[in-house]
Amino acid sequence: MGKKFLLSDLDGTLLDTPEGLSANYIATLNQLIDEGLDFSIATGRDMVKAKEAIGDLQTKWPVILTNGALLGDMTTMQYLEHTYIGGEIVQEILKIGEGYGIMPIVFAAFDKKASTMHFNKGKWGKKGIRALTEQEYRPLVGFDVVSIQFHAAKDRLDPFQNNLLKRFGSKINLIYIEDVSYSQWNIEGRWFWLEINSHEAGKEKMLDRLVRHLHREMKDVIVFGDNINDIEMLKAAGLGIAVANAPDEVKKAAQIIIPSNRDGGVIQYILEHKGELI
Repeated sequence: MGKKFLLSDLDGTLLDTPEGLSANYIATLNQLIDEGLDFSIATGRDMVKAKEAIGDLQTKWPVILTNGALLGDMTTMQYLEHTYIGGEIVQEILKIGEGYGIMPIVFAAFDKKASTMHFNKGKWGKKGIRALTEQEYRPLVGFDVVSIQFHAAKDRLDPFQNNLLKRFGSKINLIYIEDVSYSQWNIEGRWFWLEINSHEAGKEKMLDRLVRHLHREMKDVIVFGDNINDIEMLKAAGLGIAVANAPDEVKKAAQIIIPSNRDGGVIQYILEHKGELI
């Protein structure tokens, strides 16, 4: 049996505050990493937003970003691997969205010639929502489009999501999850993220690439998660662990349930099993 490799989702799993990982937890994890813990993250966030969330956490290993559409190096802030949606599918997605009056709020594309990732973003949060204008996302359509994301009330996104599933099925990787921060802010209604990535994307698929890249074995991987986009990753790992705040369908996919993210469940588990992990 090889040395364990730990991989944790961020929001709702590792992050113990709404702003990000607390200084105390960063210090604890960094000490463990210095002692030999192999630890990385898998998140729906992009590189910049992930870095904001983890602060000074040491990330010696590659990280899974944008729900498995990207693999990056947080030390150099470079992308190691990217997946992308076919050009014809991109055009159809945009056309279907326009038909519903829904425009992208995040449009991510990789310029291979310049080795540059572009993340064009609108606005969302307490101050309201502003989707991207066509002038903001159309210039990126000619690059490798990594991810197209929409944010709106559930009743607006439901028919759009259903249409995309019927039209493309397994040709895309579609992630549809509730933005729980909106309910915490007491904003009326249920608000969701609708994210479309390549059919080659997904946390579990990028985890498989990462494991092979590191010459490790999946049976030695321990994964922590809390949301439906973590389910396949939890199932794929040698040990899948869900936090107590995860919905039941996520807990069913895990082998162990630990305390919630607010209670530092991930770090508690690592400290309790330190002798086995380092």
